Amino acid sequence: MNFKRARLLSKGIRFSKFSLVGVSNATVDVGALNLMLALDPTRVPLKLALFNGVAIFLANSNSYLWNTLWTFRDRARHDLRQNALFFLQALFNVGVGSSLFVLLVHPLLAYTSLSTYAAGNVAKAVSIVTASLISFLAMRHLVFSRKRRFRRRL
Repeated sequence: MNFKRARLLSKGIRFSKFSLVGVSNATVDVGALNLMLALDPTRVPLKLALFNGVAIFLANSNSYLWNTLWTFRDRARHDLRQNALFFLQALFNVGVGSSLFVLLVHPLLAYTSLSTYAAGNVAKAVSIVTASLISFLAMRHLVFSRKRRFRRRL
């Protein structure tokens, strides 16, 4: 197998692993959101946003565990820099996911006859897909990058 084909295969395997971790993250995310909705059904957008934020936090914790132990195992250093970059990526992910969720859930509740579960899950699905793609790019090219970024010394 030539170098380019091997490299492409390696990237495909890594993306497949990330995708499987993403499915487990989505399961945690949607499961937590629906558990909170089952315990406290609400149509208040800010409360729904809080539920969503908790669900995303749990999904990001799952993501850190599986991506460092499996997807990016060969690149995980568990040092302060990498942990800080993962944390910043996760905060950005929460911001993107929560913002999209809030932007979508309000009109779905106000202008459709969708139930709270349906509106929450439609908004959640769109926010998960978008935030996951951004997260993969951030983890692949920033958090778990093979390239070390050095500052110039003056």
